[in-house]
Amino acid sequence: MKWPINNNFFYCEQQSFVIWQQQVIAHAELFAEQPAQTWLLFDADSYRFSVLFFALLVAKKSVILPQNGQPEQLAQCLEYADEFTGDTDLLPTKVLFSHDLTCNSLQALDIDEHSIIRFFTSGSTGAPKAIDKTFKQLVQEIQVLEAQFGANLNSSLFVATVSHQHIYGLLFKLLWPLYSGYDVCLQSFEYPEHLLHFIDNSTAQAGKAGFTLISSPAYYHRLVQDNVLAPVKNKFRGCFSSGGPLQAIAAKLLTEQLAMSPIEVLGSTETGGIAWRQQSHSSSWQAFKPIKIKLDDTQHLIISSPYVVEANWYRTDDRAQLLESGQFTLLGRADRIVKIEEKRCSLDEISQRIIEHSWVDECYVLLLESQQQHKRNEIAAVLVLTPAGEIAVTELGKFKFSQTLKSHLKAFFEPLVIPRKFRYLPALPYNRQGKLEKAQLEKMFD
Repeated sequence: MKWPINNNFFYCEQQSFVIWQQQVIAHAELFAEQPAQTWLLFDADSYRFSVLFFALLVAKKSVILPQNGQPEQLAQCLEYADEFTGDTDLLPTKVLFSHDLTCNSLQALDIDEHSIIRFFTSGSTGAPKAIDKTFKQLVQEIQVLEAQFGANLNSSLFVATVSHQHIYGLLFKLLWPLYSGYDVCLQSFEYPEHLLHFIDNSTAQAGKAGFTLISSPAYYHRLVQDNVLAPVKNKFRGCFSSGGPLQAIAAKLLTEQLAMSPIEVLGSTETGGIAWRQQSHSSSWQAFKPIKIKLDDTQHLIISSPYVVEANWYRTDDRAQLLESGQFTLLGRADRIVKIEEKRCSLDEISQRIIEHSWVDECYVLLLESQQQHKRNEIAAVLVLTPAGEIAVTELGKFKFSQTLKSHLKAFFEPLVIPRKFRYLPALPYNRQGKLEKAQLEKMFD
Protein backbone atom coordinates (compact mmCIF):
# COMPACT_ATOMS: atom_id res chain seq x y z
CA MET A 1 0.00 0.00 0.00
CA LYS A 2 1.38 3.41 -1.02
CA TRP A 3 0.67 6.11 1.56
CA PRO A 4 -0.54 9.25 -0.29
CA ILE A 5 1.93 12.05 -0.90
CA ASN A 6 0.13 15.14 0.38
CA ASN A 7 0.73 18.84 0.97
CA ASN A 8 0.01 18.68 4.69
CA PHE A 9 1.67 21.24 6.92
CA PHE A 10 2.58 20.46 10.53
CA TYR A 11 1.83 23.75 12.26
CA CYS A 12 3.47 23.15 15.64
CA GLU A 13 6.69 21.93 14.02
CA GLN A 14 6.44 24.49 11.19
CA GLN A 15 7.40 21.96 8.57
CA SER A 16 5.98 20.30 5.50
CA PHE A 17 4.76 16.81 4.75
CA VAL A 18 7.90 16.28 2.65
CA ILE A 19 10.19 16.79 5.66
CA TRP A 20 8.02 14.46 7.76
CA GLN A 21 8.09 11.87 4.98
CA GLN A 22 11.89 12.05 4.73
CA GLN A 23 12.20 11.66 8.50
CA VAL A 24 9.96 8.57 8.37
CA ILE A 25 12.08 6.96 5.65
CA ALA A 26 15.35 7.73 7.46
CA HIS A 27 14.09 6.23 10.74
CA ALA A 28 12.67 3.25 8.84
CA GLU A 29 16.17 2.47 7.57
CA LEU A 30 17.37 2.27 11.18
CA PHE A 31 14.53 -0.04 12.18
CA ALA A 32 15.17 -2.24 9.13
CA GLU A 33 18.74 -2.80 10.36
CA GLN A 34 17.43 -4.24 13.63
CA PRO A 35 16.54 -7.96 13.78
CA ALA A 36 13.67 -7.34 16.23
CA GLN A 37 10.29 -7.74 14.50
CA THR A 38 7.78 -6.55 17.11
CA TRP A 39 8.24 -3.12 18.73
CA LEU A 40 6.49 -1.56 21.71
CA LEU A 41 5.91 2.13 20.94
CA PHE A 42 5.08 4.81 23.47
CA ASP A 43 5.82 8.51 23.12
CA ALA A 44 3.61 11.25 24.55
CA ASP A 45 4.80 13.65 21.82
CA SER A 46 2.41 13.11 18.91
CA TYR A 47 4.84 14.26 16.22
CA ARG A 48 7.67 11.99 17.38
CA PHE A 49 5.13 9.18 17.72
CA SER A 50 3.89 9.71 14.15
CA VAL A 51 7.40 9.44 12.69
CA LEU A 52 8.27 6.32 14.69
CA PHE A 53 4.88 4.70 14.00
CA PHE A 54 5.15 5.06 10.24
CA ALA A 55 8.86 4.25 10.23
CA LEU A 56 8.13 0.91 11.90
CA LEU A 57 5.45 0.14 9.31
CA VAL A 58 7.69 1.11 6.39
CA ALA A 59 10.38 -1.17 7.87
CA LYS A 60 7.80 -4.02 7.82
CA LYS A 61 7.67 -4.28 11.62
CA SER A 62 4.71 -5.01 13.91
CA VAL A 63 3.68 -2.32 16.40
CA ILE A 64 2.36 -2.65 19.96
CA LEU A 65 0.63 0.35 21.55
CA PRO A 66 0.17 0.27 25.36
CA GLN A 67 -2.79 1.90 27.09
CA ASN A 68 -0.52 4.42 28.82
CA GLY A 69 3.05 4.99 29.95
CA GLN A 70 2.65 3.62 33.48
CA PRO A 71 5.57 1.30 34.46
CA GLU A 72 3.50 -1.83 34.96
CA GLN A 73 1.55 -1.29 31.74
CA LEU A 74 4.81 -1.04 29.79
CA ALA A 75 6.21 -4.09 31.57
CA GLN A 76 3.13 -6.16 30.71
CA CYS A 77 3.18 -5.11 27.07
CA LEU A 78 6.92 -5.74 26.76
CA GLU A 79 6.17 -9.43 27.24
CA TYR A 80 4.70 -9.36 23.72
CA ALA A 81 7.46 -7.24 22.13
CA ASP A 82 11.08 -7.74 21.10
CA GLU A 83 12.17 -4.12 21.61
CA PHE A 84 10.94 -0.70 22.77
CA THR A 85 11.05 2.63 20.98
CA GLY A 86 9.75 6.05 21.95
CA ASP A 87 10.26 8.09 25.10
CA THR A 88 13.75 7.22 26.35
CA ASP A 89 12.90 8.57 29.82
CA LEU A 90 10.67 5.51 30.23
CA LEU A 91 12.76 2.70 28.74
CA PRO A 92 16.05 2.34 26.83
CA THR A 93 15.83 1.91 23.06
CA LYS A 94 18.10 0.93 20.19
CA VAL A 95 16.43 3.39 17.78
CA LEU A 96 16.11 7.00 18.93
CA PHE A 97 13.97 9.67 17.32
CA SER A 98 15.99 12.57 15.96
CA HIS A 99 14.71 15.72 14.24
CA ASP A 100 18.03 15.87 12.40
CA LEU A 101 17.71 12.40 10.96
CA THR A 102 16.41 12.79 7.40
CA CYS A 103 17.08 11.74 3.81
CA ASN A 104 16.66 13.08 0.29
CA SER A 105 14.11 10.52 -0.84
CA LEU A 106 10.71 11.73 -2.09
CA GLN A 107 9.27 8.27 -2.68
CA ALA A 108 5.85 7.36 -1.33
CA LEU A 109 5.73 5.39 1.90
CA ASP A 110 5.37 1.71 1.03
CA ILE A 111 3.47 -0.10 3.80
CA ASP A 112 2.35 -3.72 3.95
CA GLU A 113 -1.42 -3.46 4.43
CA HIS A 114 -1.35 -6.63 6.54
CA SER A 115 1.04 -5.12 9.10
CA ILE A 116 -0.25 -5.69 12.63
CA ILE A 117 -0.92 -2.93 15.15
CA ARG A 118 -1.70 -4.37 18.58
CA PHE A 119 -3.70 -2.26 21.02
CA PHE A 120 -4.23 -3.07 24.69
CA THR A 121 -7.50 -2.32 26.41
CA SER A 122 -9.26 -3.35 29.61
CA GLY A 123 -10.84 -6.78 29.19
CA SER A 124 -13.91 -8.19 30.90
CA THR A 125 -11.77 -10.83 32.66
CA GLY A 126 -9.89 -8.13 34.57
CA ALA A 127 -6.65 -8.51 32.59
CA PRO A 128 -5.51 -6.17 29.78
CA LYS A 129 -6.84 -7.48 26.48
CA ALA A 130 -4.80 -7.47 23.27
CA ILE A 131 -6.66 -6.25 20.17
CA ASP A 132 -4.95 -6.72 16.80
CA LYS A 133 -5.75 -4.52 13.82
CA THR A 134 -4.22 -4.59 10.37
CA PHE A 135 -3.04 -1.36 8.82
CA LYS A 136 -5.59 -1.95 6.06
CA GLN A 137 -8.43 -1.89 8.60
CA LEU A 138 -7.27 1.49 9.95
CA VAL A 139 -7.04 2.93 6.45
CA GLN A 140 -10.50 1.61 5.56
CA GLU A 141 -11.93 3.42 8.57
CA ILE A 142 -10.38 6.80 7.76
CA GLN A 143 -11.59 6.46 4.18
CA VAL A 144 -15.13 6.00 5.53
CA LEU A 145 -14.71 9.05 7.79
CA GLU A 146 -13.57 11.20 4.90
CA ALA A 147 -16.42 10.01 2.67
CA GLN A 148 -18.98 10.71 5.41
CA PHE A 149 -17.73 14.04 6.77
CA GLY A 150 -14.98 15.39 4.50
CA ALA A 151 -17.17 17.58 2.29
CA ASN A 152 -17.99 19.86 5.25
CA LEU A 153 -14.45 20.25 6.57
CA ASN A 154 -13.25 22.52 3.76
CA SER A 155 -9.48 21.89 3.97
CA SER A 156 -9.46 22.80 7.64
CA LEU A 157 -6.63 22.41 10.11
CA PHE A 158 -7.08 19.53 12.57
CA VAL A 159 -6.55 20.31 16.25
CA ALA A 160 -7.06 17.88 19.14
CA THR A 161 -7.25 17.51 22.90
CA VAL A 162 -6.91 13.70 22.93
CA SER A 163 -3.98 11.28 22.94
CA HIS A 164 -2.80 9.50 19.81
CA GLN A 165 -2.03 6.42 21.91
CA HIS A 166 -5.65 5.20 21.82
CA ILE A 167 -7.49 4.23 18.67
CA TYR A 168 -9.79 7.30 18.56
CA GLY A 169 -6.87 9.72 18.72
CA LEU A 170 -4.75 7.61 16.37
CA LEU A 171 -7.48 7.61 13.73
CA PHE A 172 -8.94 11.10 14.07
CA LYS A 173 -5.98 13.17 15.27
CA LEU A 174 -3.25 11.56 13.21
CA LEU A 175 -4.16 9.15 10.41
CA TRP A 176 -7.23 10.90 9.00
CA PRO A 177 -5.63 14.33 8.41
CA LEU A 178 -2.35 12.85 7.14
CA TYR A 179 -4.13 10.52 4.71
CA SER A 180 -6.70 13.01 3.44
CA GLY A 181 -4.38 16.00 3.09
CA TYR A 182 -5.51 18.22 5.96
CA ASP A 183 -3.07 20.48 7.78
CA VAL A 184 -2.55 19.41 11.37
CA CYS A 185 -1.29 20.58 14.74
CA LEU A 186 -0.19 17.55 16.74
CA GLN A 187 0.11 19.41 20.02
CA SER A 188 -2.60 18.46 22.54
CA PHE A 189 -4.55 21.46 23.85
CA GLU A 190 -5.40 20.61 27.43
CA TYR A 191 -6.97 24.00 28.12
CA PRO A 192 -9.43 25.84 25.82
CA GLU A 193 -7.52 29.10 26.39
CA HIS A 194 -4.44 27.56 24.78
CA LEU A 195 -6.50 26.40 21.80
CA LEU A 196 -8.03 29.87 21.45
CA HIS A 197 -4.55 31.41 21.45
CA PHE A 198 -3.41 28.97 18.75
CA ILE A 199 -6.46 29.69 16.58
CA ASP A 200 -5.94 33.43 16.86
CA ASN A 201 -2.23 33.15 16.01
CA SER A 202 -2.78 30.74 13.12
CA THR A 203 -5.40 33.03 11.65
CA ALA A 204 -3.21 36.12 12.00
CA GLN A 205 0.10 34.62 10.90
CA ALA A 206 -0.88 31.97 8.36
CA GLY A 207 -4.34 33.09 7.32
CA LYS A 208 -5.80 29.76 8.40
CA ALA A 209 -9.55 30.28 8.72
CA GLY A 210 -10.96 26.78 9.30
CA PHE A 211 -10.44 24.30 12.14
CA THR A 212 -11.68 20.80 12.97
CA LEU A 213 -11.65 19.91 16.66
CA ILE A 214 -11.06 16.32 17.83
CA SER A 215 -12.02 16.06 21.50
CA SER A 216 -13.89 14.12 24.18
CA PRO A 217 -17.09 14.44 26.22
CA ALA A 218 -15.11 15.34 29.36
CA TYR A 219 -13.49 18.28 27.54
CA TYR A 220 -16.77 19.48 26.06
CA HIS A 221 -18.60 19.16 29.39
CA ARG A 222 -16.05 21.51 30.96
CA LEU A 223 -15.97 23.82 27.94
CA VAL A 224 -19.69 24.65 27.94
CA GLN A 225 -19.45 26.06 31.48
CA ASP A 226 -17.36 28.98 30.18
CA ASN A 227 -16.90 28.61 26.46
CA VAL A 228 -13.93 30.80 25.56
CA LEU A 229 -14.09 29.43 22.00
CA ALA A 230 -17.47 31.05 21.31
CA PRO A 231 -15.88 34.25 19.90
CA VAL A 232 -14.17 32.19 17.16
CA LYS A 233 -17.14 29.92 16.44
CA ASN A 234 -17.17 30.97 12.78
CA LYS A 235 -13.77 29.33 12.34
CA PHE A 236 -14.89 25.80 13.22
CA ARG A 237 -15.72 23.44 10.37
CA GLY A 238 -16.32 20.37 12.52
CA CYS A 239 -16.29 19.18 16.14
CA PHE A 240 -15.92 15.47 16.90
CA SER A 241 -16.39 13.60 20.16
CA SER A 242 -15.87 9.97 21.17
CA GLY A 243 -15.17 7.83 24.21
CA GLY A 244 -18.63 8.12 25.74
CA PRO A 245 -21.95 9.90 25.16
CA LEU A 246 -22.26 13.67 25.40
CA GLN A 247 -24.83 14.79 27.94
CA ALA A 248 -27.90 16.13 26.14
CA ILE A 249 -27.62 19.51 27.84
CA ALA A 250 -23.94 19.80 26.88
CA ALA A 251 -24.71 18.93 23.26
CA LYS A 252 -27.44 21.59 23.20
CA LEU A 253 -25.18 24.24 24.74
CA LEU A 254 -22.34 23.46 22.34
CA THR A 255 -24.67 23.81 19.38
CA GLU A 256 -25.79 27.22 20.67
CA GLN A 257 -22.31 28.44 21.62
CA LEU A 258 -20.43 27.27 18.51
CA ALA A 259 -23.33 27.41 16.04
CA MET A 260 -22.43 23.82 15.19
CA SER A 261 -23.70 20.49 16.44
CA PRO A 262 -20.88 18.21 17.62
CA ILE A 263 -20.57 14.86 15.85
CA GLU A 264 -20.41 11.96 18.31
CA VAL A 265 -18.81 8.69 17.24
CA LEU A 266 -19.71 5.40 18.91
CA GLY A 267 -17.10 2.65 18.91
CA SER A 268 -14.35 0.87 20.79
CA THR A 269 -10.86 -0.49 20.26
CA GLU A 270 -12.34 -3.87 19.34
CA THR A 271 -15.00 -2.62 16.94
CA GLY A 272 -13.63 0.61 15.49
CA GLY A 273 -16.30 3.15 14.63
CA ILE A 274 -19.83 1.74 14.71
CA ALA A 275 -22.15 4.72 14.38
CA TRP A 276 -22.47 8.48 14.70
CA ARG A 277 -25.03 11.08 15.68
CA GLN A 278 -25.67 14.80 16.11
CA GLN A 279 -28.05 15.35 18.99
CA SER A 280 -29.39 18.57 17.46
CA HIS A 281 -30.94 16.29 14.82
CA SER A 282 -31.58 13.06 16.75
CA SER A 283 -30.57 11.30 19.97
CA SER A 284 -30.40 7.94 18.16
CA TRP A 285 -27.36 6.52 16.39
CA GLN A 286 -26.80 6.01 12.67
CA ALA A 287 -24.47 3.15 11.69
CA PHE A 288 -21.63 3.98 9.29
CA LYS A 289 -22.23 2.63 5.78
CA PRO A 290 -19.96 -0.48 6.00
CA ILE A 291 -21.47 -1.53 9.35
CA LYS A 292 -24.39 -3.95 9.62
CA ILE A 293 -26.24 -4.20 12.93
CA LYS A 294 -28.71 -6.49 14.68
CA LEU A 295 -29.63 -7.61 18.21
CA ASP A 296 -29.39 -10.97 19.94
CA ASP A 297 -32.07 -12.33 22.28
CA THR A 298 -30.59 -10.39 25.23
CA GLN A 299 -30.63 -7.10 23.29
CA HIS A 300 -26.87 -7.01 22.88
CA LEU A 301 -25.86 -4.97 19.83
CA ILE A 302 -24.20 -7.24 17.26
CA ILE A 303 -22.24 -5.84 14.33
CA SER A 304 -20.69 -7.01 11.09
CA SER A 305 -17.73 -4.74 10.33
CA PRO A 306 -14.62 -4.70 8.12
CA TYR A 307 -12.73 -3.24 11.11
CA VAL A 308 -13.22 -6.38 13.21
CA VAL A 309 -10.90 -9.34 12.71
CA GLU A 310 -13.69 -11.86 13.21
CA ALA A 311 -15.29 -12.58 9.86
CA ASN A 312 -18.76 -13.12 11.28
CA TRP A 313 -21.00 -11.10 13.58
CA TYR A 314 -19.35 -9.52 16.64
CA ARG A 315 -21.26 -9.23 19.93
CA THR A 316 -20.62 -5.91 21.67
CA ASP A 317 -21.10 -5.15 25.36
CA ASP A 318 -23.79 -2.55 24.62
CA ARG A 319 -27.51 -3.22 24.91
CA ALA A 320 -29.62 -1.46 22.31
CA GLN A 321 -33.05 -1.00 20.74
CA LEU A 322 -33.44 -0.93 16.96
CA LEU A 323 -35.71 1.70 15.44
CA GLU A 324 -37.84 1.53 12.31
CA SER A 325 -35.62 4.16 10.70
CA GLY A 326 -32.68 1.74 10.80
CA GLN A 327 -31.08 3.74 13.59
CA PHE A 328 -30.76 2.55 17.18
CA THR A 329 -30.67 3.80 20.77
CA LEU A 330 -28.39 2.53 23.51
CA LEU A 331 -29.74 0.97 26.70
CA GLY A 332 -26.46 0.78 28.66
CA ARG A 333 -23.43 -1.47 29.20
CA ALA A 334 -23.79 -5.13 30.04
CA ASP A 335 -20.42 -5.80 31.66
CA ARG A 336 -17.95 -4.49 34.23
CA ILE A 337 -16.06 -2.26 31.80
CA VAL A 338 -16.70 1.40 32.57
CA LYS A 339 -15.45 4.77 31.40
CA ILE A 340 -14.35 7.68 33.57
CA GLU A 341 -14.00 10.79 31.41
CA GLU A 342 -13.41 8.51 28.40
CA LYS A 343 -10.76 6.47 30.22
CA ARG A 344 -11.89 2.89 29.83
CA CYS A 345 -11.09 0.54 32.68
CA SER A 346 -12.10 -2.82 34.12
CA LEU A 347 -13.56 -2.74 37.61
CA ASP A 348 -12.51 -6.37 37.96
CA GLU A 349 -8.90 -5.55 37.06
CA ILE A 350 -8.82 -2.81 39.71
CA SER A 351 -10.20 -5.30 42.26
CA GLN A 352 -7.52 -7.81 41.38
CA ARG A 353 -4.74 -5.26 41.79
CA ILE A 354 -6.08 -4.14 45.18
CA ILE A 355 -6.25 -7.75 46.43
CA GLU A 356 -2.60 -8.21 45.47
CA HIS A 357 -1.70 -5.89 48.36
CA SER A 358 -0.88 -7.76 51.58
CA TRP A 359 -3.34 -5.61 53.52
CA VAL A 360 -6.43 -6.67 51.56
CA ASP A 361 -8.27 -9.99 51.79
CA GLU A 362 -11.41 -9.24 49.73
CA CYS A 363 -12.47 -6.32 47.56
CA TYR A 364 -15.40 -5.13 45.50
CA VAL A 365 -14.96 -2.13 43.18
CA LEU A 366 -17.99 -0.21 41.92
CA LEU A 367 -18.90 2.82 39.87
CA LEU A 368 -20.63 5.74 41.61
CA GLU A 369 -22.71 7.47 38.96
CA SER A 370 -23.22 11.19 39.47
CA GLN A 371 -26.65 12.75 39.01
CA GLN A 372 -25.19 16.26 38.78
CA GLN A 373 -24.43 17.70 35.37
CA HIS A 374 -20.88 18.93 36.02
CA LYS A 375 -19.74 16.23 38.46
CA ARG A 376 -18.02 13.19 36.99
CA ASN A 377 -18.64 9.56 37.88
CA GLU A 378 -16.27 8.06 40.43
CA ILE A 379 -14.81 4.67 41.22
CA ALA A 380 -15.05 3.40 44.80
CA ALA A 381 -13.91 0.28 46.64
CA VAL A 382 -15.20 -1.77 49.58
CA LEU A 383 -12.45 -3.71 51.34
CA VAL A 384 -12.12 -6.60 53.77
CA LEU A 385 -8.68 -6.40 55.39
CA THR A 386 -6.16 -9.05 56.35
CA PRO A 387 -4.81 -9.11 59.93
CA ALA A 388 -1.83 -7.08 58.70
CA GLY A 389 -4.22 -4.61 57.12
CA GLU A 390 -6.19 -4.29 60.35
CA ILE A 391 -3.00 -3.38 62.19
CA ALA A 392 -1.95 -0.92 59.48
CA VAL A 393 -5.26 0.92 59.33
CA THR A 394 -5.21 1.31 63.13
CA GLU A 395 -1.66 2.66 63.13
CA LEU A 396 -1.94 4.89 60.04
CA GLY A 397 -5.58 5.95 60.14
CA LYS A 398 -7.96 5.47 57.23
CA PHE A 399 -6.71 8.50 55.24
CA LYS A 400 -3.02 7.47 55.14
CA PHE A 401 -4.03 3.84 54.72
CA SER A 402 -6.10 4.71 51.63
CA GLN A 403 -3.30 6.90 50.24
CA THR A 404 -0.92 3.93 50.51
CA LEU A 405 -3.31 1.75 48.53
CA LYS A 406 -3.64 4.48 45.90
CA SER A 407 0.15 4.64 45.59
CA HIS A 408 0.17 0.87 45.03
CA LEU A 409 -2.38 1.27 42.22
CA LYS A 410 -0.47 4.08 40.49
CA ALA A 411 1.96 1.52 39.11
CA PHE A 412 -0.88 -0.01 37.11
CA PHE A 413 -3.44 2.70 36.37
CA GLU A 414 -3.75 6.33 35.41
CA PRO A 415 -4.82 8.55 38.35
CA LEU A 416 -8.27 9.20 36.87
CA VAL A 417 -9.42 5.59 37.32
CA ILE A 418 -7.94 4.90 40.77
CA PRO A 419 -10.70 4.62 43.41
CA ARG A 420 -11.32 7.90 45.19
CA LYS A 421 -13.37 6.49 48.05
CA PHE A 422 -12.82 3.46 50.28
CA ARG A 423 -15.06 1.73 52.78
CA TYR A 424 -14.05 -1.05 55.19
CA LEU A 425 -16.12 -4.05 56.30
CA PRO A 426 -15.39 -7.17 58.39
CA ALA A 427 -16.93 -9.21 55.52
CA LEU A 428 -18.62 -8.58 52.19
CA PRO A 429 -22.43 -9.02 52.36
CA TYR A 430 -23.77 -12.08 50.54
CA ASN A 431 -27.38 -13.29 50.41
CA ARG A 432 -28.60 -16.86 50.97
CA GLN A 433 -27.99 -17.70 47.34
CA GLY A 434 -24.35 -16.70 47.70
CA LYS A 435 -24.73 -13.56 45.59
CA LEU A 436 -23.14 -10.29 46.61
CA GLU A 437 -25.59 -7.64 47.86
CA LYS A 438 -24.35 -4.92 45.53
CA ALA A 439 -27.14 -2.48 46.39
CA GLN A 440 -26.12 -2.65 50.03
CA LEU A 441 -22.54 -1.74 49.07
CA GLU A 442 -23.69 1.19 46.94
CA LYS A 443 -25.64 2.62 49.88
CA MET A 444 -22.40 2.88 51.85
CA PHE A 445 -21.43 5.80 49.62
CA ASP A 446 -24.70 7.75 49.79
